Amino acid sequence: MDIEDLKPPDLTRGPRCDDEVVPKHKRTARFKPRTECNAPSFLPETKRVYVRTFGCAHNASDSEYMAGVLAAEGYDVSANSNDAASADAWVINSCTVKDPSQAAFVKEARQAMAEGKGVVVAGCVPQGDRGLVKRKPGKAPPLLDGVSSIGVKQLGRVGEAVAASLRGEVFHALGQGPLPSLELPKQRKEALVEIVPLSTGCLGACTYCKTRHARGKLGSYAPEAIEKRIANALDEGVAEVWLSSEDTGAYGIDLQTSLSALLLRLIPVLEKRPFASLRVGMTNPPYVLDQLDTLAEVMEHPQIYAFLHVPVQSGSNEVLGATRMNREYTVQDFEKVVNRLQEKVDGGVTIMTDVICGFPGETEEDFEETYQLVERHSFHLMNISQFYSRPGTPAAKMKRVPTKDVKARSRRLTQLAATFRPYSELVGVVEACASCGEVADGGKRLVAHTKRYVKVLVPFDERLVGARFDVRITAAHRWHVDGAVVRVTLAADAANRPALRDALAALRRRGVDVSAEPMVVSRRAAALAVLPLAVGMVLYYLSLLLA
Repeated sequence: MDIEDLKPPDLTRGPRCDDEVVPKHKRTARFKPRTECNAPSFLPETKRVYVRTFGCAHNASDSEYMAGVLAAEGYDVSANSNDAASADAWVINSCTVKDPSQAAFVKEARQAMAEGKGVVVAGCVPQGDRGLVKRKPGKAPPLLDGVSSIGVKQLGRVGEAVAASLRGEVFHALGQGPLPSLELPKQRKEALVEIVPLSTGCLGACTYCKTRHARGKLGSYAPEAIEKRIANALDEGVAEVWLSSEDTGAYGIDLQTSLSALLLRLIPVLEKRPFASLRVGMTNPPYVLDQLDTLAEVMEHPQIYAFLHVPVQSGSNEVLGATRMNREYTVQDFEKVVNRLQEKVDGGVTIMTDVICGFPGETEEDFEETYQLVERHSFHLMNISQFYSRPGTPAAKMKRVPTKDVKARSRRLTQLAATFRPYSELVGVVEACASCGEVADGGKRLVAHTKRYVKVLVPFDERLVGARFDVRITAAHRWHVDGAVVRVTLAADAANRPALRDALAALRRRGVDVSAEPMVVSRRAAALAVLPLAVGMVLYYLSLLLA
């Protein structure tokens, strides 16, 4: 809360506008006349707000917090694009990683303005480039002139921004400050998935990254706050927790703790709720090199996915080096992370990675090293992107690789990735799975995930949403497998899980047939259902004792 928010209302003047800053006399022209500030008020319950999100899981969590704050103030809030046209205001949470995502964000913001919506922009774009939304004396109007804006550390003030936009005013809150509280109200887009930001910012200085301009240096949440947030979400019946940040491996360095210590702390929290699973988010190699053995131990736990997103970006040490990307690790460091986890975790892990094709200065030899790295590991999941020059970054000043070469390299790598068949050995195997209610094929099939986070499609059955069950894999495709349910090992209990009831209600609103009779499980049967998970936990702790 800002100091001005603590002051009693000034009865001699109207409410302040434009971030509620007291204007000096010479700057009066920047502020709207009092008559505009005193525009008619409205009841939030009568207004609908559409929340649109671009970018990463951290952004998705920020949007859910903003939606929660707005819902708590009485607004009808939706993240469903079908509700965009009828909404009175749009909150658009932006991503600055690539040109296309920023261009799409700007296009949607201008579209909303043209349709007469109240528009609030949030996220990394306005935070990292205030000139896009804020007027400067003597300068041409900004590209998004007239929108309100919320910074990445000002999520709790989104209600002020929306109210101002609906009154035809402009409100900006892009200042720095403490991390937003994890206890803010939250409205999840996916009712059974809780995204928990561990930190904001990072310790790196990659030459191509614009996100650092917005998120800043590493700032970690206290372990106690994270544990409390997760415990509360699981008490609501959430089935899956995603740990997110710009670099999860760096978590806690500023607090003299670590990601490994946090994960060990969270295991007892998960074990009290056997229906819950946890997924660790993206980490860069440097800060997990000394945590690999503990990470492997943690991923042996039956409630923690054996999955990790580790961007490599290039298979060339020359490209990764200080004069190019400045990534602070080598290809050998990356492979140490991958190989150690594959060796240590029973059944292996699923590694997801990212590659940038055509970084400035990348030679054909550099690209061949990347190609060979990808071919060597046959990554199950991979994001392949062409280099995008982001304004204000050191890489923007580097000599570019010809566009035709960049496209050719990207195409060649994409074609290689398409030849991989990572799941063929799973056909006929029975895998333990869990589902958070995501559907495919128009609601005919339910999406589940195995322990290694392999995507499994099974015939839709309401009783599987939020449950744990065994699936026999019947067919393997490039990005997923098909399966048939063999048995339910832990039945969903909607009566005691509000989040599960919300998930089923959301499916009904989408027209998915959830008319199956609720599964009734006796206490004895419920206890027996937990047995496989209990056995897994015993084996996990035995492995720790014998290590």
